[in-house]
This record gives sequence, structure tokens and C-alpha cells, in this order.
Amino acid sequence: MAPTPEFIRDLRTHIGTSDLWIPAVRGVVLRRRVGDVDLPEPEVLLVRRSDNGAWTVTSGILDPGEQPGKGAVREVAEETAVLARPVRVAGVFATHLVQYANGDRCRFLDTVLEMEPVEGEPRVNDDESVDVGWFSVAALPEPLAEDQRMVIDWALDAGAPAQLLME
Repeated sequence: MAPTPEFIRDLRTHIGTSDLWIPAVRGVVLRRRVGDVDLPEPEVLLVRRSDNGAWTVTSGILDPGEQPGKGAVREVAEETAVLARPVRVAGVFATHLVQYANGDRCRFLDTVLEMEPVEGEPRVNDDESVDVGWFSVAALPEPLAEDQRMVIDWALDAGAPAQLLME
């Protein structure tokens, strides 16, 4: 399970399990080339979560005052050991209500960034995941939730304006 940042634990001492609005980031790292060779299909860097076994793009809670781009770079490095750089904001959306086993409830405001790898080979780099790797977007692993497919599609739409959910 993802570790809860100290500032969230501090907030919980005041608000209990009430809904908490949390700024977060998702880094969709896309690889379109390996060395000098163009790939037939782009590949996306995914992690398999240790808490529920689902495949996801890298994501995490932003520290207070942390810029989304810096947070995405940090999360990708922490989770995969890959150094990646943000290319653009691919979209922004609010998640549905999430309720944890301990009763804590929250909603995340996710800034989704398209990113490209700079250096490093992916590996499990923390206790939040059990596997990590590059996957062709034409053959994504399961289980992969709809919101994960959505943010990957947003990132693949290179050069498009940021997506905003209006529902």
C-alpha cells in the first residue's frame, strides 16, 4: 500500500475520516524510440501495485507547495528508477470518492503529464509496487482500470490541448 505522507496523517488527526481533497499527479511516461530506432508502437511505463495488483501509470500525492512537474519527476524516479521529463499537461480531472479500509475518504485532483524517459532502466524501486516495465500501447497488461487507459490515451494524443472531464 502506498505510504501516506506525514502532512496527510497530520490532517487526519483534525478531520478524522472525512472527505479530503488531495492534489496529485500521474506521470504517463511514453517511449517512442529505443536508441536510434523508432518503435512500431509507443510503449508506456507501468507499475504493478503491491496493494491491489493493478497495473498503473506512476502517480502520487504532491507535497505541499510542490509543482506538478517536479512531483511527477519525483514519483517516476521513486517508483521505477527511471529519470523522465515532463513534455506537457495531458489533462486534469477529479477522481471518484476513494475509501480505504481504515475508513479514510478522499478525492484526488489529478494533473496528468505526458513524460518522456531520459535515462535509467525500469525496476521496482520502492515497496509500492511488485513489478514495473515497458508495455506496447497495443498490448497493455491486465488488470488496467478505465481511468488508466484514459490517461494513457490523453498522453498518446501528442500535441493536443489538455483534456478536461466535464462530468
